[in-house]
Amino acid sequence: MRGGRVSDNKAPATSAKRGRSKPRLSIFIKLVLAFVLPTTVVFAIFGAVAHEVARRDLEAELGRRLEAIATTASRQIRGRYLVNLGNGDERERGYLSARRTLLSLKKATGVARIYIFDRKFRSKVDTATDVPIDSTYFHIELNRSEIARVFSKNESAPSVWFRGDDGRYYHSGYAPVVMSPFKDEKVVLAIGVDAPATYFDRLADLRRTLFLYGALLGLAVLGITIIVATFLTRPVRQLAAAAERIGKGDLDAPVARTSRDEIGFLAETMEEMRADLQARDLRMQFMLSGIAHEVRNPLGGIELFAGILDEEIDSDDERSKHVGRINKELKYLKLVVDEFLDYARRPKPQLGIVALDELIAEVIELESGEAEAMGVTLVSELERSSCEGDQGQLRRVVLNLLRNAMQASGDADSEHVRIAVTGGQHARLTVSNRGPSIPADVIEHMFEPFYTTREKGTGLGLAFVAEIVQDHNAEISVVSDDDQGTVFTIQFPPIPSQMPVHADSDA
Repeated sequence: MRGGRVSDNKAPATSAKRGRSKPRLSIFIKLVLAFVLPTTVVFAIFGAVAHEVARRDLEAELGRRLEAIATTASRQIRGRYLVNLGNGDERERGYLSARRTLLSLKKATGVARIYIFDRKFRSKVDTATDVPIDSTYFHIELNRSEIARVFSKNESAPSVWFRGDDGRYYHSGYAPVVMSPFKDEKVVLAIGVDAPATYFDRLADLRRTLFLYGALLGLAVLGITIIVATFLTRPVRQLAAAAERIGKGDLDAPVARTSRDEIGFLAETMEEMRADLQARDLRMQFMLSGIAHEVRNPLGGIELFAGILDEEIDSDDERSKHVGRINKELKYLKLVVDEFLDYARRPKPQLGIVALDELIAEVIELESGEAEAMGVTLVSELERSSCEGDQGQLRRVVLNLLRNAMQASGDADSEHVRIAVTGGQHARLTVSNRGPSIPADVIEHMFEPFYTTREKGTGLGLAFVAEIVQDHNAEISVVSDDDQGTVFTIQFPPIPSQMPVHADSDA
């Protein structure tokens, strides 16, 4: 491994703990939207259509009713007695007779107003007491086309609704008034009947009813959808949790099958995969452990006889150098065997509160002699900081990173290795040096087992570090830069409350 210092967004980086992107919309939310949203939209469209149909029907019904009243009134009126009335003729017999007829019809039908007018919209007779003859009806000018049809085609017609002086909405029905029924059918006047558009109140009631039933329907659909979505997504969440456990290396807990459908089949398939992975993992561990033990036994014999041979040969003998090389290679082989054994055993961490600053100080003191022999200066920046972890495994992580950084700092101009810890209860550990930068393709694979760029090395050191970091729910990242070097950073999660204090243990 090579080390160095952090460079902001300039260097390739990798992480031993891959961040999973959280889904923007869960299946539960999608199911709720898939049920509730279409139902709400359909009911809203239905309500709008029902409201519009009701409005048109009520408007048409009121128009037909007012046309019928206007037609009935017109048959009781003779236009020849009214057509020539002018302002001040309110006492004429024709006027009084026509007004009595209109008042009687108004009382019988319950309409708001009945009036007779000419082509210029001037009043001739009105049930209202404050409308003199020849007063202009400005409100009926909105219905010019309907009134023109009354005069030209001798037929009744409804009006569009309008707002009266009292602020209420009204409708009108118009009918032609002839000179004399059955004698002279010439249209000379028109009669109008106004009535309040009470259907607006009915429409308001309909809107309130639609809103009420729409809200009840929406709540019912939402409740049913939540129940169904919960029932459907519960096994999916269980499978997601099982997949996450398997991804983290927890192969002990079986994947339960909770249904007989496709999700159940997927659970059964995942369980088979988990069992196969667990079996393969156990075979690999047994294989590595077996190989290590088989190699360790003859290594012990070789080391013993090499020691005896070293004692029997004088130190100035040329063969003594060969024995020294043998012992050096034996030491490396023992280190390789130990790495295989450690990786094969992979014990689960015994979690407790670990004082990182004290742990790192111990490791620096342990490695100071070797660093001095390598010509490397160890620089520490330690703040009082703790994390949740296994003290023995974390010591192994720090030792591995520090030793690799020391080996990477072989240049005379970059002999400093810096190790720092910050963050109090949210600890952050960094190990860096000014050695050569790490190529991007090496960073991408450096935490994979058995991957190494050294001539001698198992490729298990950083893989073991990555697994320990992952078991601690922490994250390790690497940033490398040609100018400033490389830095390894471990970010620990916050310490849970009421964690026991970890007892000191050997690495």
